Amino acid sequence: MHIGKRVFLYLTRKKGKNFILCIVFFLISCSLLTGSSVLQGISQISKDLRSTIGASFDVRPYEQFTAENGQVFSKGTPTINETSIQKILDIIGNELKTYNTEQSGYVKGQNISFIAGVGHSEDSNMGQIKAVRDSSLSKAFFNEEYRLIEGNHITPEDKNKVLISKELAQANQLSIGDTILLNHAEFGNENGKYLDLLKETSSFATVEIKGIYEIKDNTDSGLNPTAKKAENIMFSDSQLLFDSGKPQIYNGEVSFFISDPLLLDEITKKTEKITSINWENHIIEKNDFKFSKIAKQLESIQKIVSSLIGIVSVLGILILILIMTLRIRGRIKEAGILLSIGNDKKEIIGQFVLETLVLLFIGFIFAAIIFIPISVVLNNFLLDSVIHTASNTKTVNQYNYLQLEYLNVAILLLIEICTTTLTVVISSATVLSLKPKEILTKMS
Repeated sequence: MHIGKRVFLYLTRKKGKNFILCIVFFLISCSLLTGSSVLQGISQISKDLRSTIGASFDVRPYEQFTAENGQVFSKGTPTINETSIQKILDIIGNELKTYNTEQSGYVKGQNISFIAGVGHSEDSNMGQIKAVRDSSLSKAFFNEEYRLIEGNHITPEDKNKVLISKELAQANQLSIGDTILLNHAEFGNENGKYLDLLKETSSFATVEIKGIYEIKDNTDSGLNPTAKKAENIMFSDSQLLFDSGKPQIYNGEVSFFISDPLLLDEITKKTEKITSINWENHIIEKNDFKFSKIAKQLESIQKIVSSLIGIVSVLGILILILIMTLRIRGRIKEAGILLSIGNDKKEIIGQFVLETLVLLFIGFIFAAIIFIPISVVLNNFLLDSVIHTASNTKTVNQYNYLQLEYLNVAILLLIEICTTTLTVVISSATVLSLKPKEILTKMS
């Protein structure tokens, strides 16, 4: 009788035993599909989050002071020049997503009155300008302390554009598109009075209002002078405070946004070696946007799943060896008869292997079909908290990271086929090592 026919007859006649073995294959396949999908999903979500979230670091100045004869004196405002910034950009290279510069100064306006603060007078009627490449990347907006409610943010292409606060706009009846004539100013204090240290008025720019923002939680204590009040801050394009033809020097922080959080430490270490930056009055502040926390969560899940895959694999092999050994020992009579009529041992083992692989294939197919809807539930249960943590910082697409991939399924099925074949051969060896006469003697 042909081997294929013998396989078919055995599978159809011994339905109970074959059903149990098929269930075993189904459970093992479900476990391995789940484990491998979780490992693959964690690897993919880690890559996606790294590119989506990114990271940033700030080169931040801090003013140093000295005390003499009971008085405190500033050592001067720390600055960073365009050459140093370019060196940092060269270090970052292709990992750069964007960067933002900040330059601060004070201004007066010929057709604007600033919100009055402590010691307000005509001479101290001034506000602060923060000239930036991209106002959306300024810390106040990026950390959602300020929110743009009208118009658009300042971009690197803008010239003579400003954002003003809602309070300043209402106090001066200003709206999007209106213009303001700005004068240079230098905030100072003489004899307890706040004033403009520049004695000559110099008009330098007519700016257009591009946007209006509101302050989320304005905690002004009421002790700030006019020039220091948050409502009097204007955000402008980066060129507003610079004289054309002169080297650009920044007295505010410079922020760099990179693609891969894993490179953040390496890049900042190289940045700290730039000698043109005075590191006595500058510091680097790193921000990986919670990626390190997310990575630890993913690593914990990965370790647990890897351990479970190992346990399931070992137990699965042991259970298969036990079942196949009992199964083949129960077929000693059949093996003896087949050997006595001239069938080769390899052919008999081949029959046992083929029967088992048919059951494996059926169990695997059902496991794969059932895993498809289960993967959605598992994705939400295992990775939802990670995705939620990331989405608090940046938008992450809702995606089923545990869905089956054809290549992984094929590799997993091949591994199960090889393991099962080896298990059947090992289980058959103890019986088929005997001669036909010995087998028939054991039968009697």
